[in-house]
Amino acid sequence: MAYVMFQYDRPTDSHRWNKYNQHVRDWVTQLLHLPGAMSFMAYRTSDEASPDTFTMLEFRTVEEARKAAASEHMKTVLQELRSVGAVTKVLVLERSPFTPEPIRA
Repeated sequence: MAYVMFQYDRPTDSHRWNKYNQHVRDWVTQLLHLPGAMSFMAYRTSDEASPDTFTMLEFRTVEEARKAAASEHMKTVLQELRSVGAVTKVLVLERSPFTPEPIRA
């Protein structure tokens, strides 16, 4: 498995916060339509540490994740995030071979 991870702070001023909230579901939908995208998870820090938001867009292979990270669709989403004040760091990660399988009940 491979992931494209975004790290950023959500906007704090009310105008940008409202614009962010109006568009965030659309951005998630756009990201899930990238070729090879399998799932999307978002996490927020509980202690207001910066960056306060982490998202992980899952792909089967590192190559798919790299292509998605460099795609025009991804660049559009990142530009729209910047337009509301969320400066995003993007990382391509691969799952470690030492990560155990999830425990299933």
